[in-house]
Amino acid sequence: MSDEQDWRWDDLIERTRGRLGAMVEQFLARTMADPSYADSGLTAEDLRRASVESFSALLDSLRSDGTPSRLISIAESVGTRRARQAVPLESLLRAVRLDFTVLWEHLAEPSCDADPALLVRNAGRVWSTVDEFAAHVQEHYLAEQLAIEQANADLQRQYLSQLFAPTRPAEAALERIAGALRVSPSGNFCVAAVSRDDGVVVRRRFRGAARCAHAFFAYDMGHHTLFIWPTDEVALGRLSPPMKDLFADVAVAVAPVARGLARVRESAAAAREIMIDLPMDSSEVATLSDRWRSVTRHLLAGVGCDLGQIVFPYLERCTDLERRKILETVSTYLETGSLGDTGRVLKCHRNTVLNRLNAFEKYTGLDVQRPYDAAAVIIALEWQGTRP
Repeated sequence: MSDEQDWRWDDLIERTRGRLGAMVEQFLARTMADPSYADSGLTAEDLRRASVESFSALLDSLRSDGTPSRLISIAESVGTRRARQAVPLESLLRAVRLDFTVLWEHLAEPSCDADPALLVRNAGRVWSTVDEFAAHVQEHYLAEQLAIEQANADLQRQYLSQLFAPTRPAEAALERIAGALRVSPSGNFCVAAVSRDDGVVVRRRFRGAARCAHAFFAYDMGHHTLFIWPTDEVALGRLSPPMKDLFADVAVAVAPVARGLARVRESAAAAREIMIDLPMDSSEVATLSDRWRSVTRHLLAGVGCDLGQIVFPYLERCTDLERRKILETVSTYLETGSLGDTGRVLKCHRNTVLNRLNAFEKYTGLDVQRPYDAAAVIIALEWQGTRP
């Protein structure tokens, strides 16, 4: 612009500065109508003070001799404070860009007697100044939000480490841990385990969902990452449909619901055992009800207890054909739980089924019509690859 145009633009800026109070009040009225601002920790006085500073710095920057240094400093302060006050970023940026609307309305106010051609020539300058301000606010908001999340994660790790310490926390320690994590010590908790690599992906999904609905804790334990969140569920662990989306396409082991913070340790141990038991190429949700037989078999093998030894050595006394028919009948019966259904599957009479089950009991001493014996035989058959 020419010197004369610069003078006329600077004069308009100063006349508009005389309307600063009206600009601030107009901005406040529109911004405080946003429920996100009303529900945050932001006070009207804080917003008013920040508005005065922001509009003053914007006007300074818009002068022909203006520099953005003060505006950038204010952007850092606004972005940092709004992150701490938990104002949603979308609402914050909407409010910052409202500066343009309010500022432009007052620049074009008839009482300022602005030349329309002068306004048109400077419209891009006004917009780019406000847009740059918004970009700096967003940058510092995100940096502060990341710092807050990191501090919260560090604090959570500290207290979760106490929860999972080798020595079980005492009642007073559990109360303290629950208070720090802002959960009820007597509440119910879901516990799930994924591989550490998948934990990075799931943690990111949880962060996105947590801002809307879910409070969660993530804790790395060796090769696995645990995810823990409060729940109203009291039944055997499973994932609700919304939670399944957070674990989509990854192998996840879900433990039975922990009834109370003190039981989270046991649920975590169960989730890890289920996870260890899953096949390498798995990408499914696995619960204790799905995997208890295989988990039990592996745990027993770890201490040298082969349940196959209570079945197969004793069947060596019968012929190969008799052994095959007995095992086929026992396996089918354990799948169906019914003599009649077993006979229909094997295409033999109900009495034939009963005779073979009796023969199995005669050889092994195990009656598969008794629940305790049946559970042992199920694991023994799986041990040898004879799936019941």
